[in-house]
Amino acid sequence: MLTYLQVEQALLNLECVVDFNLRYHVKLNAFIPVDGYKSDIVLEFREGYKSELGDCDELLQVEWIMNDDESSLILDRNSLDDTDDVPSMFLPEKLILRDMFDRILMAIEQISQTK
Repeated sequence: MLTYLQVEQALLNLECVVDFNLRYHVKLNAFIPVDGYKSDIVLEFREGYKSELGDCDELLQVEWIMNDDESSLILDRNSLDDTDDVPSMFLPEKLILRDMFDRILMAIEQISQTK
């Protein structure tokens, strides 16, 4: 299972801006600027936990609001192998998002191996 420290260190290694100042401190956010786009890619991370109120699975997800201010792309570890229903829509952006997500996963893997 991933930890906040692993994800934070991986993001810092990629020179991302990390935000821990969140309500209830349940998520880590990172904001990843992309040249030529007005919106950052936003990464959210939440550790999994179990409680009497219900279990919550680990979440590692990136979301990116497109320049039309309406459309967004979302990618998480569970959807990496899903089929793209509209492959021609936002194709360059999908490639950028997937590349960034792969870089984040690789950086996390490197951090995990050194611990």
